[in-house]
This record gives sequence, C-alpha cells and structure tokens, in this order.
Amino acid sequence: MRERFSTCYASKFGAGNCPLKKQVMFSAEENTKKKGFSNDPVDDRDAEIENGILQKYKGRLLVLASGECAVHCRFCFRRNIRQEKTDGLPQKLAKILKKDKTIKEVILSGGDPLMLNDDELNSLFNVIPKNLNIRIHSRMPIAMPKRFSPSLWRLFQRLGSRLIFITHVNHPSELDRKSEKIFGRLKECKATVLNQSVLLKGVNDNAKILAELSEKLFSQRVLPYYLHQLDRAQGTAHFEVPQKKAKAIFAELKELLPGYLVPRFVKEIKGKRSKTWVG
Repeated sequence: MRERFSTCYASKFGAGNCPLKKQVMFSAEENTKKKGFSNDPVDDRDAEIENGILQKYKGRLLVLASGECAVHCRFCFRRNIRQEKTDGLPQKLAKILKKDKTIKEVILSGGDPLMLNDDELNSLFNVIPKNLNIRIHSRMPIAMPKRFSPSLWRLFQRLGSRLIFITHVNHPSELDRKSEKIFGRLKECKATVLNQSVLLKGVNDNAKILAELSEKLFSQRVLPYYLHQLDRAQGTAHFEVPQKKAKAIFAELKELLPGYLVPRFVKEIKGKRSKTWVG
C-alpha cells in the first residue's frame, strides 16, 4: 500500500521510532479485524441530511467539503468511508440554510476543506449568511503551509471574527516556524484558533508529551481544545489507548498544566447529541 502525505510533513520525520511516521505510514496491523470497531464508528451516514451535509448537533451543520487530505492519517475515523465530490454543494447548502433558521454555525470538514481551491471555498462562504460562524477543520498549517496563498488570506480576512479555525496537531514535533507564522496570520485576521488532538498509542500516550504539545501550541497562539479518545474505525485498533490508562494520563496532564492549557478529554458516542467527556 502506498502512503500519502505531503513532502512538508515528511520533512519533519525523525529517525527510528518516529511518532509522526506512525501516524501516516501503513502498518500490517490495519488488516486485523477487531470486534467493536466498524467502518462508520460515529454514524456519519445516519446524520446525512443531504449528500455531503450532516446534522449531528443542534444549531450546526457539518459540510464534508472535500474527500482529499494533504496527509492520510492511518487512525482517521472516516478512513473506510468513500467520499465522492458532491456536485452543487454550495447550492444544496444554501437551500438548507434558507429553510433552517436555527443554524448558527457551519463546519467545513472532510477530508480537508482547504484541499478545495479558493474559488470553491469562496462559493461556500458566499452562501453562508454573514451572521453565522464558519468553522474550518484542517491539517494544512502543519502539512502543507504553501496552501496559505495571498488569495486565501484575503478570504480569511473577509471572514474576520466569524472564522473559527481548528487545526489538528497530535505531537509537538509537528509544529515549526511555518506553522507559527500561519497561526499568527490567522490571529491577525481576528480568527479564533484552536487545536484538537487524538490520543494515540505510541504517538502521544504520555502526559509529558501532551503537556509539551499544549505549551508549544500556546507559544504559537493556539489554544488546546479537544483531546479525543480514538474513534473505533476498523483498522485502527493498534492506536487505541485503553480507557483506564487514558484517564490516568489525563489526570497526570492536569497536574502538569495550568487549567487554560488543559484540553477537554472527550469521545464521540453514536447517537449522542454532543461529545461525551471522559472521566
């Protein structure tokens, strides 16, 4: 199997047992079927109200804007779901937003929404009323910083404080000067910048590593937001940290950090209308 990740991300690989390599390199353990793991562990398909548009939570729409990523994380909860490009996505989104006035936020996910070109992104932004927040989930700041072109910055400047940018960083070695520059520019655009991580066996299942990650994120003007217990997608069992150990790691993490740097430790449970706090 051919791995897929950007040259920028690969340039951060260390020698030997590298935690960044583990996230994106194929392992034969992925072929082992495990009880309790499924192709759609968070019931995305059941939440789909229109092709490419999901509603799991009150007041929010989730748009699967792109099926492509700059890195294909081996622990991804959507790894077993084929995502085709949705034709007429802006028009479909506009129709839903016109009908449902309870929506307060539109979340662009994927894949990675920044795999869309600027015109495609702008088409989505243009149909979202100006009183709604726009949340973007992306690995691009650490995986493909060159994506942040002058035209993309102009789009973000136009959104201003409506933009909530959620980056996905799991290990402090993923952060560098390029990511720091991008996060700084996002803050200059008046965006809220947060990070979510996944607790991963052999990658960051250590309180000191997680504390270093929170501190390094904060030094780059990013606030830790979520630490996720692994979503149980088939083929990812080798990444799972047992819940008892996970709780112990999180308890130690809280002792190492000031409260504002402690992410919320959560997991997603099928059918629940919000994330569930662990411990």
